[in-house]
Amino acid sequence: MASSTIVGMRRDRIMELLGEKGEASVEELSAALEVSEVTIRRDLDRLQASGLLVRRHGGALAAPPSPEILPEKVLAEKDITNIEEKRRIAAAAATLLSVDDILFMNSGSTILFFMRAIRDLRVRIITNNAAAIDQKLDPSIDLMMLGGEYRAQSRSLVGEFALNTLKDIWSNHTFLGTNGVSIERGLTTSVYQECSVNQAMVRNTHGKVIVLADYSKMDKISNFVSSPLSSVDIIVTDDKCPPEFARRLRDEGIEVIIA
Repeated sequence: MASSTIVGMRRDRIMELLGEKGEASVEELSAALEVSEVTIRRDLDRLQASGLLVRRHGGALAAPPSPEILPEKVLAEKDITNIEEKRRIAAAAATLLSVDDILFMNSGSTILFFMRAIRDLRVRIITNNAAAIDQKLDPSIDLMMLGGEYRAQSRSLVGEFALNTLKDIWSNHTFLGTNGVSIERGLTTSVYQECSVNQAMVRNTHGKVIVLADYSKMDKISNFVSSPLSSVDIIVTDDKCPPEFARRLRDEGIEVIIA
């Protein structure tokens, strides 16, 4: 039998074992397939490069299903979906604030729900969310718009003007809405220009980076990475978030608050 055929059959068997058990150590796979641990490690590296499994110290895990890629929606459409979940998320997030906080907030409908949930805290919100201008906000809120190029679809302000304003400001916390949350790919958005604004907010934060995302964003991806999960401290979501996905987020060191 040709060498390439033997290798292919062995790797197929590795995938079968991972499918049955979920995970396996190099030692277990070596014994099951009767080949050296060096050979197994080489197979696992190749299978991981193909996206078929996830390497872990001493072994491997079956790769999770590929997340669904989410298209961009106009803000008006997003503002009428999952309303009750977004209200609960906003109320839970408001408990994380302190009087006189300076806060970065990006664009998106969940962030608008959050702004409306803040009461009597005398906070300053610095945002590229142009839709915030239309909101009936608590009088204690001091709203500062970044300026920049206006995107009508997302009602967001982007570009060099916004970035130049951000670089001279430090926030107590950053609150981010997102199009998708993925263990492997982090926070993603459908708008490339918004990535640099989100990243600048994260960089210029003294305190915590807090993501507000309902269950429909969990284990989903959009087109552009706006922040790795390693930059996120807290995710506030709702009780429809799949428990297994919440557990995986906690395994990454992220605090998950269920509203």
